[in-house]
Amino acid sequence: MNANKVITIAGVRRSGKTHVMFQCMNILLKKGIKRDNIFYVDFENERLVGIRATDLDNLLIAHRELFNPNGIVYVFLDEIQVVENWEKWVRKIYDTGGYRLIITGSSSELLSREIATSLAGRNLTYVIYPFSFEEYVNARNMQVSKLTKYSIDKGTILKAVNEFLEFGSFPEVALTQDESRKLELLSSYFDAIFFKDIVRRYKVREVGELKVFLRIISSNYAAYFSSVKSFNYFQSLGMKISRVTVLKFLEYTQSVFLVSLLEQYQKSVRKRTTRQTKAYVIDIGVSRLFSDIDKGRSLENAVFLELMGRKRPLDSIAYLRLKSGKEVDFIVGGKTIELIQVSYDVSAPGTRPREISGLVEAATKLGLRKGTVITYDYEKKETVEGISIEYVPFWIWAVPSMH
Repeated sequence: MNANKVITIAGVRRSGKTHVMFQCMNILLKKGIKRDNIFYVDFENERLVGIRATDLDNLLIAHRELFNPNGIVYVFLDEIQVVENWEKWVRKIYDTGGYRLIITGSSSELLSREIATSLAGRNLTYVIYPFSFEEYVNARNMQVSKLTKYSIDKGTILKAVNEFLEFGSFPEVALTQDESRKLELLSSYFDAIFFKDIVRRYKVREVGELKVFLRIISSNYAAYFSSVKSFNYFQSLGMKISRVTVLKFLEYTQSVFLVSLLEQYQKSVRKRTTRQTKAYVIDIGVSRLFSDIDKGRSLENAVFLELMGRKRPLDSIAYLRLKSGKEVDFIVGGKTIELIQVSYDVSAPGTRPREISGLVEAATKLGLRKGTVITYDYEKKETVEGISIEYVPFWIWAVPSMH
C-alpha cells in the first residue's frame, strides 16, 4: 500500500478480491487515513452499466464535491475490466501524483502484455485464488498442528480434505455447511462467469456451443486438452463449429481464470509451446456441477492450484514426460528443482511402483537426489535406486506449519 504503484488484484469471480480491497481500506483507516481520502467504486453496479473511460473523471469530480479529501486519495476500482480503455485513464490519473490506485478485475487482461506496456514500471500485480487448504481450515476455525496426526482431530481434517476435493474452496462455499446450498452458490458463480465475463464481454454468438465447451473443459480437469477431440465431440452432437472457434473458447476460459494450462517441461521455449498441454480448473466445485468428482484427478488439481498460489515471480511449473513414456505430474523450477508426483491411493496394486519409477528416472536424469509423492493419507520415506522418496499426505504438505 505504501508503494507508489498501481496495485492490480486479478482473479476469478468470487475468489475474494473485493474482500481484500476492504481489508486494505481497514488497514488505511487504522493508519490514520481519513475516510474522505478513501474512494471505492464497483463497476458492476447497475447505475454504472455502459460507463466509459471518458466518464471516469466525473467520478473523481463528484468525490471531491461530496467529500473533503486532503492529500493523497486512495481510489479502489472494483471489476474495472468492464470499462473500455480503462488502462489509459488509470495511467493518466496515476501520472497526476495525487492518487494511489488499487484495481481489481476478473479478466487476465489485467495481466496482459498490453497492460504491462501501458503501465510500464507503474504497476504491481497480484493474483487471488480461492482458499488454499490452509486458508480453508483456518476460515473454518480448525486447528492443524503436528499433534493432529496422532489424535482424533485427524478424522476432522480428513473430512475437510474430502469436502475440499469435492466442492472446492470458493470462500462463501467453504463456509457453507449445506451441500445443496454449496451447489446453488457454485451454479450462480458459473452463470455469472458464463454470461457476464465471457458472453457479454466477448460478444459471443455461439452461446449453446460455448456452454457445451465449458462442460467439456470443466469435466476434463487434470487431463490433456485436445482441440481435435473437442471439435470431434461437437461434430458427434451435430453442432457445426470450427477448430478456430474451439480455440477461441479455450482462450476465453483462460482469460476469466476459469482454466489454466500447464505446458510440458522443455528447455527450448519453441518445443514447450508445441507440446500437448494439460488443463486444470480454478476450482473443483465448478466441475462438480457437471460430473461426479474423480478424487485422484481432484487431488492433482488441488496440488496444481497450491503450487500456483505459492509461485514466485521467477518460478516455473510444468509437467515432465520422459522418453520412456513415463511422466511426473509437476516439475517446479526456481532456486532448486523439485519433482512432485500425485497419487491419491498408493496402496492400489501396481500404483506405487508405477509412480515411483517415473520419479526415480526423472530424478536420475536431472541429477536430483529426491522426489515427493503427495497422497490422500499415506506417509512414508524410502530410498529407491539412490533416490530419496517421501510420501506426504496432502493435508500435511498443504499446511506449511506442518513441515
